[in-house]
Amino acid sequence: MTTIVGILLLLIMFPLTLLVLYQWCLAVCSFFYRPPMASSVGRQARFLVLIPAHNEEVGIASTLESLHNLNYASDRYKVLVIADRCTDGTAVVANSLNARCFERFDGQAGKGAALAWGIEEARNAQIAFDAVVIVDADTLADRDLLSAFNVEFQAGRQVQQGYNYISNPWTSPFTRIMAVTGVLRNGRYYSGKTAIGLQGMLTGTGMCLGAGILERHGWTAFSVGEDWEFSVELLLGGEKIYFNPLAKTFAKESQNFKQASHQRLRWASGRYAVMGSKVWALIRQGIRTRSLSLIDSAVTLVAPNYSSQASLALLCLVGSWVNAGHPFWGFTFYWAAALFAAIAGYFVLGIFSTKAPGKALAGLILVPVFLPWRLTIELLGMLGYGRRHWGRRSRAAVSSQNVNR
Repeated sequence: MTTIVGILLLLIMFPLTLLVLYQWCLAVCSFFYRPPMASSVGRQARFLVLIPAHNEEVGIASTLESLHNLNYASDRYKVLVIADRCTDGTAVVANSLNARCFERFDGQAGKGAALAWGIEEARNAQIAFDAVVIVDADTLADRDLLSAFNVEFQAGRQVQQGYNYISNPWTSPFTRIMAVTGVLRNGRYYSGKTAIGLQGMLTGTGMCLGAGILERHGWTAFSVGEDWEFSVELLLGGEKIYFNPLAKTFAKESQNFKQASHQRLRWASGRYAVMGSKVWALIRQGIRTRSLSLIDSAVTLVAPNYSSQASLALLCLVGSWVNAGHPFWGFTFYWAAALFAAIAGYFVLGIFSTKAPGKALAGLILVPVFLPWRLTIELLGMLGYGRRHWGRRSRAAVSSQNVNR
């Protein structure tokens, strides 16, 4: 029995240790990221800001307000709302706030299908654009969003993913934890990739796609994990995905487990579906073309999220207690303890990377409940639960006055 437990622990701890070391390396690299010189950019690209919306009457006004207040020439961007199968006043609100709105009533359901339809309708309406920026209807845009995208677009980066944070980080213990993990994901993990020239992945909102990309590929991702799916398709098609730390958006975060469960389950299920069908294609192409970046993207796709890593490390620590006094397997306990300490230290780094570490610390009270909840979501997603169509999640309206920038 002791040997079986020891072998199982090694099978979990070895890859998890490599992943944690890798994340720490990226975190260190993130401090060496240096933003480009914006003064050298003379041309402003024409952006089409596309907002897919399904029954978003409650919060879309704040999103549109933030987009109307961008620090970018007003004649160089247009805002287009795709009111997809809405049964509320989403279209009325959009039109009242001087946003162009296309209403969609039939065809394939889902966010991906709405995006594909909206891009095609924009072309049919002869709306001229150099790039499309996709923003969710519950998202506030930083004033410099388009300026940041423009700098890198003029440098030749046709696919960009912005820094997606949350607009209500201190509302509840739940949002405080999400604030920390959001900083770790954007400010440390993906920013570290940018600093050393590795690629990012699309994350659903705050995305910038050049017109040439859409001409060559179209929008072809229609699963519930459309962002992961389209990321992989672009990477396999030879495109580069650049994570832009300066292009910031702020999404309204759920305030508790009940609000967040449906959305997280859908995201987890979508990622596992893409993982199962695409990860080996990334690895094979990476090996064939000797592309470290493609293999790194495969690692990003399969790596468990931070909360699941913490849960696995804690389970290993408890499990290795059985072998603590064993003459051969006793080392697994000390290994598990060191691994858990490294993951806990990573979370502490995230706390002190937020703008209000004291407020972030207050979220620790929820960790004992948060970790098993998040691990359950991952397990259910792995089994395929939640692979349903796009739907609106419960949340309160958000005011642009409350964005923590």
